[in-house]
Amino acid sequence: MTKMSKLGCLPGATLKSRFTPSLNRFVWLLVAAAFLAFLPPHALAQDDEYLRILDLVDEADAMNTNGPPGPVVAKFQEAQNALRSFQKAYPEWNTKVVSYRLNYIASKLAAFSHDNSTSSSGTSASAESTGSKAPQVKLLEPGAEPRKVLRLHPKPGDKQTLTLTIKMNMGTKIGDMDSPAVKLPGTTMVMDSTVKSISATGDITYEMVMADASVADEPGVMPQVAEAMKGSMAGLKGLSGTGTTSNRGLNLGTNFKVPAGADPQTRQAIEQMKESVANLSCPLPEEAIGPGAKWTARTTLSSQGMTIDQTATYQLASIDGERLNLKTTIAQSAANQKMQNPSMPGVKLDLSKLTGEGTGEVTSDLTQLLPREATIESHTDLSLTMNMGGQKQAMTMKLDLTLRLETK
Repeated sequence: MTKMSKLGCLPGATLKSRFTPSLNRFVWLLVAAAFLAFLPPHALAQDDEYLRILDLVDEADAMNTNGPPGPVVAKFQEAQNALRSFQKAYPEWNTKVVSYRLNYIASKLAAFSHDNSTSSSGTSASAESTGSKAPQVKLLEPGAEPRKVLRLHPKPGDKQTLTLTIKMNMGTKIGDMDSPAVKLPGTTMVMDSTVKSISATGDITYEMVMADASVADEPGVMPQVAEAMKGSMAGLKGLSGTGTTSNRGLNLGTNFKVPAGADPQTRQAIEQMKESVANLSCPLPEEAIGPGAKWTARTTLSSQGMTIDQTATYQLASIDGERLNLKTTIAQSAANQKMQNPSMPGVKLDLSKLTGEGTGEVTSDLTQLLPREATIESHTDLSLTMNMGGQKQAMTMKLDLTLRLETK
């Protein structure tokens, strides 16, 4: 039961600064695409992939014997999502068998009181389906006087164009063999956002459109790496969606339209973008704060069976009217988990350990939904075992990343 998606979304394995779990998911999507370029050609039987999904169902059934309902529902959801992706990727494969198994999973989910959000069907999915939880924000130091309560307060109709530029270097070691550091081409994403409405309690509803998503042509980049990354970005341009965030910057829900007939790779890219958009705002504490204030935002990032613990620490370096200058550090960890990706049927990855750390600086304006600018640098180490065709191979990976965000 496992796939590569997690590399693709290794829940933002390490960078996220104040826009937390979000943007790093984009990064891991690109890393996954680059990683795919190094995998040897391998004929992956559809039958093997279906049997892998049945293993998920068997695990869920076994857990359902006497285990707590939460993990059981999550496992059935994981199997359901995997089977739906399989069905879209191979629409002609044993349709009756697939339909039967989908009905079986749906009946199991229907037995739980909270199946309303898990058994519905449609062409789009909400951010809640990713499993990521809202961060728990805790004030550590209130800062100097004068202090005040900080809240986002954009106006309906406000527009911003966000440009996100990512540069990465990746090093891998397979078994005892070190590979030279791989240069990954820079990527740029441009998103247009519009504030649609503000509720009486300050909740902000917005619309976002991916205006452009491109991969730079740079010397020294392996052609197969560039093509794999370009392929992962191609399905993003033109996508649109809506979301709601509280005036403290906490995501309350997102929804992006998935094109009819989208392949697993495109659907995976959309899921990552959805989570990224959902967490662009910096979580603010409830209490009044002043210069020097420090707070943490702890969260568990969960997607397709992968769970990462993340702690982001923010410090208010200065405040000038509505403008905030923040410094942030991020720490992430995960261990002993299986990684799963609908775009890589048949490839199994078992994560042994993941550690990540990052630092960044952010400038925000409380009159705007998105930060004005941000720079983040991060480093991630992970160890995993790759299983292809029954052959297991240990692998370690190191990723250094620089991210630059600007809005206008």
